[in-house]
Amino acid sequence: MDKFEKQITAYVADLTCESLTRSAVQSAKERYLDSLAVAFAAYREPPVEAMRRFALTASSAKGATVLGTAHRAPVDYAAVYLGTMIRALDWNDTYLNREPAHPSDNIAACLALAEAEGKTGKDLVLATVVAYELQCRLCDAAGIRKKGWDHVTYGSVSSASAAAKLMGFPPERIRDTIAIAVTTGNYLRQTRIGSISQWKAAAFAQAAQNAVRAALYVKHGMTGPGDIFLGKHGLINQITQGEFDLAERFGGQDGEAFKIDSTYLKYFPAEYHSQSAIGSALELRKTIGPERVKDIARVRVDTSFHSYDIIGGESAKWRPDTKETADHSMPYIVAAALMDGNIALEQFAEKRFRDPELLALVQKVEVAEKKEYTDIYGKSFPNKVAVTLTDGRVLEHETIDPKGHPNNPLTPKEIEDKFRTATAPVFGGKRQEDIIRMVWGLDELKDIGALARLCEVK
Repeated sequence: MDKFEKQITAYVADLTCESLTRSAVQSAKERYLDSLAVAFAAYREPPVEAMRRFALTASSAKGATVLGTAHRAPVDYAAVYLGTMIRALDWNDTYLNREPAHPSDNIAACLALAEAEGKTGKDLVLATVVAYELQCRLCDAAGIRKKGWDHVTYGSVSSASAAAKLMGFPPERIRDTIAIAVTTGNYLRQTRIGSISQWKAAAFAQAAQNAVRAALYVKHGMTGPGDIFLGKHGLINQITQGEFDLAERFGGQDGEAFKIDSTYLKYFPAEYHSQSAIGSALELRKTIGPERVKDIARVRVDTSFHSYDIIGGESAKWRPDTKETADHSMPYIVAAALMDGNIALEQFAEKRFRDPELLALVQKVEVAEKKEYTDIYGKSFPNKVAVTLTDGRVLEHETIDPKGHPNNPLTPKEIEDKFRTATAPVFGGKRQEDIIRMVWGLDELKDIGALARLCEVK
């Protein structure tokens, strides 16, 4: 093993439930409730329906539930479907540093494999904390999007580590699982460039499926290549291109905090860099009033370089032609907040992002980098929105930490309310409350299948 293989493998092998802090366990429960909220809010979205049709084509008595149905599919089919559900609406959690991530994408592999392997809720929580830890530590270690690679590439390590943990593998088999997943699971950034397709919803889901398959291969005797990080054609030379400042300690080691506590929940169903801009735009809307929106002459959004690069710099952002482009467009999102006084799922319906009046306002939006915001990126994610009216008045509002950031967290009740609102189209009130109670008791759950059965859409 190279030194990074040793470090990661030892961490995965050695971390126990007793090592987890109360905060980490609570964070895991909150992220499961949040992830189920956004997954079932997306239940009838086109990419989810497409992946559900795929998952229903195969059956396995020892597999996992195709969530929302009573059907048991091969575990990797169930994982790729669940991952697509969680990601489809761009409403799941986020972590941002040198590389961005949506760590709850790992829940797909964790939940599906835990059910298939007959694990307990305590096992599931532990594997989830492992996945979050490694995903976030890799995002801290090196940025890869500028090198042409998609952030889901890091999921090959994090989801594979969680899968190996759930399998109860010894260190050498953990290493094999990660090695196979990393070798086969590198993904191009093109997924998120220009006009964005439905595949964005499934990109990490594919990485999760690949990680689960790697664990299954190892379970049946397969070994993986060596020196997967430091080898001549390993991850550092090929993907991170020499950059790799991996922390010496991970969560739970020598008092180090768990990264799951540092991830951010989304209050609005839009790309994370826009969250504080939405807050500012909505505050300005209150001042301007709905009747004066027509008097907006210009809108300027000051943001960090990272935000500009991801959601504010491409021409496609000013005329989104897909839902996926609209929810990754700073100019569209800010204009919609100003015009509609809300950012909810309906703001990303095709009839809305093609509305001529709204698009005319989008054309008035300018997005620019503010160096002070770039300098604090990673600690806070501020935006300032300035609106110039036709009478010359300029109104400004700045938001430093959006709702859901660790400095401005959602309360458990607010997460429950998000779940109730998001799942109302598919679950009645009693079922919602039953699911909420089961998730809050996740670490005491003996049968993961009970949660899957409770989530059947009837």
